[in-house]
Order: sequence, then C-alpha cells, then structure tokens
Amino acid sequence: MTATGGSSAPGPLGGDPAPGPSYAGPPPGGLPLQPQSAMRQIPMLTAHKPGIVPLRPLQLGDILDGAVKAVRFNPKSMVGMSALALAAFLVPSAVLGIGATHLTASVVSRYGPETGAFIGVPATLIQSLSTALATALLSGLLIFVVGQAVLGRKPDLGQTWRSTRGRLLSLLALLILSGLFSLVSAVLLIGPGVLLLVNDTVGAGTAVLLLGVLCTVVLAVYVSTKISLAAPAIVLEGHGVFAGLRRSFALTKGAAAFWRILGITLAAGVLAAMVGAMLGMPFSIVGVAIAAMAGQDGEGGQMVAMFVSHLSALLSGAITTPFVAAVTGLLYIDRRMRLEALDVVLIREAQANPATRI
Repeated sequence: MTATGGSSAPGPLGGDPAPGPSYAGPPPGGLPLQPQSAMRQIPMLTAHKPGIVPLRPLQLGDILDGAVKAVRFNPKSMVGMSALALAAFLVPSAVLGIGATHLTASVVSRYGPETGAFIGVPATLIQSLSTALATALLSGLLIFVVGQAVLGRKPDLGQTWRSTRGRLLSLLALLILSGLFSLVSAVLLIGPGVLLLVNDTVGAGTAVLLLGVLCTVVLAVYVSTKISLAAPAIVLEGHGVFAGLRRSFALTKGAAAFWRILGITLAAGVLAAMVGAMLGMPFSIVGVAIAAMAGQDGEGGQMVAMFVSHLSALLSGAITTPFVAAVTGLLYIDRRMRLEALDVVLIREAQANPATRI
C-alpha cells in the first residue's frame, strides 16, 4: 500500500483508514486512524503541543529539540532499550572478538613482530558489524516510542517490545536488502577500476576507480535518503518491507523534501558523532594507554583494548542512537503532516485522549 502527494493515504502512524467518515479509533500499538476526507473538517490549532513537538509542520529547530526531548521525556524506554539491545549484540561480539584476536595473533606471529598491528583488525570488523546491525534494528524500534511521545505518552519497555516485536523481521529484511544493494552497487561501480589496476592499466584504472567511488558515494547518499522513512512506515503503519520502501519513496518525493531530509539527517548525524566522540574519549585514552603498556604482549593489550572499545560503543550508543532515531521519526511525522494533514488528526486524538503535558 502506497501513498503520494495529496492522494488518500494510510491513517496517521497506523494501518489503513476505515472506509466510512467516522473516527476509527487507535489501532493496536499505534496512533489514531482518520480518513483524510474527515481530516479537513477539523479546525487547525496551530499551537497545540501535547507532547515533544507542536502539532504543525516542523522546522529544523523543532525536530532537533524534539529529538532531545524524546530522550529526556522517556529515558527508560529510549536509553534503556538502547542499552539492552546494544548489550545483546556487543556481548557476543566481545566474545567472538577475543577468539578472533587469539587466532589472528597465533597466525601473524609466524611472520614477525611487524605484523602485530593486524592482530586487532578482525575484532574491530566484528564489533563494527555488530554495532551497525544493533543500531539499525534499534533505531526502528525506538521510533514507536517517538511516535507515542508526540502525543505525550510514555510507553514502558514492556509495551514498547509488545508493540514492535512483530516488526523485527521486516526491519531485518530492510537492513539486508539495503546492505545487499550497497554491496552490489559498490562491486559494479568500483570493480571495473580495480580490475584495470590489477591488469597494470594504471592511468585508465585510476580514472575509472575514482569515478566509480564518486558514483558509489552519490548513489549511496541518494538511496539512503529515499529509504530513510521506510523504518518508521514499517513500525508505525505496520507495512511490510516492500510496502515500507514504496511508502518512503512517496514521502520523500520532490527535490525540496529530498534535500531537507538529507540536510537534517546529516546535521543530526554530525551532532551524534560529536557527542559520541566526547563520551568515548575517556575510553579511547584508556585503550591507548593499555596498548602502550602492553609492550611485547600484543595479544593481551589488544584484548583489553577491544573490551574497552566495546564498553565505549555500548555507553555512547545508548545515548546517541535514541537521538538519531528520534530525528528520523520526527522527519517521518513532519512529512505526513505536510502531505496528509496528520497534525489535524493528532490534535483531535490529543484532545479526545489527553496525556500528561511535558
């Protein structure tokens, strides 16, 4: 099920609207449903703010401020779920990293001490993959909490899990599809340049490789922006992965919408990276100091440094991941308010079922 521009669209953050003009009530685990024909009959209240953002089309300041408020408003669900999910992925990652470090150390030791710098590479790759997988799935689940916070509601961990666990497979499928697309596009665009270089065609190979890298980056930015609202559509509207992708393409249609979503997403990413770097700095200093003191015992030093790195990723990710997820959720809600008058329906729901104001 898809929607475009001004056409009839799915109900706000839920499933399909009821066929009649009457109010459909809130769906399980979602926000209220309302046919668009009835939306326009409700007077707009421009300053109504039952939750973390005013119920009107949002500006950059509203989105960033609302993302911070989402974390502060319900830290048990936002930060608590982030810590639990990251721990569920990073603890096994640390165990695998210890084994990979030991195995790598036993292999590279045959080639002399200068190969010691490669001991920690497999563990780093395992941690990066685990963190990326946890963050992608977690961001989708946290969007439910953000959607509820818009109406001033505070779902606890249990309610959040019950409302979102059915979407895990779709979110995982979305992650796999996007990863496969990135891999295939990178091979097709970068591969020819690499092949030319391997065959000693240095001039043409370098030019084709640089062009391929540039095209890969541009394509990655474009596609990631176009599918950025698929996870909110999957979680808040109950779509499957392909319907969620079509919904995201519809909501990001138009140059103005595309560049706005890209700019705000980049700004949020930069802010999150800065905060994450500051939170992880003490751990990085400890890791460097341990590696320096390890001396000839490279394997032991790498294992301790790996443990410190995992702990840093867990603590910093528990803070930054909810913020980025909240920005994505609010961008989705903003697009639906601009295209489908979602703000009018949310105002009616907030008036009918008022929650504690922030």
